[in-house]
Amino acid sequence: MNTDYDRFKAFYQTSTFWQGTLGGIQQFPLSNFDFSHLSDEEDILELPSIPHGTVLGKRAEYFFEFCARQSSNYEVLASNVQVFRGNRTLGEIDYILKHKSTQQVFHVELVYKFYIFELGKNYKSAYLSHDQNQELSSYVGPNRRDYFIKKFDHLKNRQLPILQLPETLELLQSLNIDVTQIKQQVCFLAHVYIPREMWRHEFKYLNKRCIKGYYMDEFAFAKAITSNLYFLPEKKQWKMRPQSLQVAFTHEQLLPEVRQSLERGFAPMIWMQWPGGDFESFFVVAALPTP
Repeated sequence: MNTDYDRFKAFYQTSTFWQGTLGGIQQFPLSNFDFSHLSDEEDILELPSIPHGTVLGKRAEYFFEFCARQSSNYEVLASNVQVFRGNRTLGEIDYILKHKSTQQVFHVELVYKFYIFELGKNYKSAYLSHDQNQELSSYVGPNRRDYFIKKFDHLKNRQLPILQLPETLELLQSLNIDVTQIKQQVCFLAHVYIPREMWRHEFKYLNKRCIKGYYMDEFAFAKAITSNLYFLPEKKQWKMRPQSLQVAFTHEQLLPEVRQSLERGFAPMIWMQWPGGDFESFFVVAALPTP
């Protein structure tokens, strides 16, 4: 996956966390964009220049806008519009898009997350049913500093309502955008890693295409000795299809790298290559304290 077109495809093939509507929020999947006209232009596609060190979420913003501008059916009316009240920043509108055929205008907020499914959490959103909260409270970041319910409530309480603020209305009107005709949607993209024993579990509210691998804690990984090759992708590579990297590790060589990463508070993603050439992707997370 070395060409710009490969990296472009890796992003736009990312699945939404849920399908349709959840808690009143409608998804805007990347499949809405029409790229059929690009089939003969792979060699001339140039991705935007992304500054070195740009965090994963911001990198996703570059890719999303690039997708929208490359599509044949959407126009970008505005992006990353900051809303102010005096000198105070109230928030930001991610994207205002217009469908070229229907002329429908959309306010789209972008979210790009990596989650593990870990039972035993008790987060709740007032916008979700008891059944929804039970499952969705289990999606947390690999470092356990982030969780789905928190982000969902932030969308409902802060990010989406910003469209109706007087300052936003005035700003968009200055751009000749009729706010009364805007539909609000969210492009909530996710890569989900589940316990290996839950591989056949029926998740009720998750788009199953999001499941990209499994996870284990540091003690389980220490015991899972194989003769396979292992690779340690940088965070900016996490969205890619697992592949060989320049530096390969044995299990013995990788174990201290994993422990050092966890000591710094960061769960590493691992790509493991089987003898036949197939790959598996998984996270190694910190072990939970014993009750």
